[in-house]
Amino acid sequence: MEEKEVAVLLLENFNIFHNIIKNVTGPGMKKIQKFTTKQFFTLEQMKKYDKIELKNLSKDLYVSTSSLCILLNKMVDNDYVFREEDPKDRRNTFYGMTEKGREVLAEEEDRIASVLVQNMNGFDEKFKKNLEKSLMVLIKAAEKLY
Repeated sequence: MEEKEVAVLLLENFNIFHNIIKNVTGPGMKKIQKFTTKQFFTLEQMKKYDKIELKNLSKDLYVSTSSLCILLNKMVDNDYVFREEDPKDRRNTFYGMTEKGREVLAEEEDRIASVLVQNMNGFDEKFKKNLEKSLMVLIKAAEKLY
């Protein structure tokens, strides 16, 4: 397979993964969701850090600092995230997850995982192993891209 064909296949799969995410976290799930899809993925990124500067989180998420600030303010209001000014430089603001944010994120991860597991019940073991290998390769390829 040529590199361009691999690139097109990768793009097609991005769309498939995006649709899976929308189905599992989207509007049809609002009754049981604790927060929006954007908030979910922001918390997923934040859980890697004790606290992180706004500008660095913005880079990690590929979102403008102004958009992210609005989103984080809502999560601060809901007590999912805390905000802290850098005592050395007041221009820097750090954000981190509260205990409530960690608990709610874990609940949401469990809910989403159970939906995905339900949908994968029909797959045989060979297919699941191939899927796992493919996802690991995809992760490694994505890491090289950015």
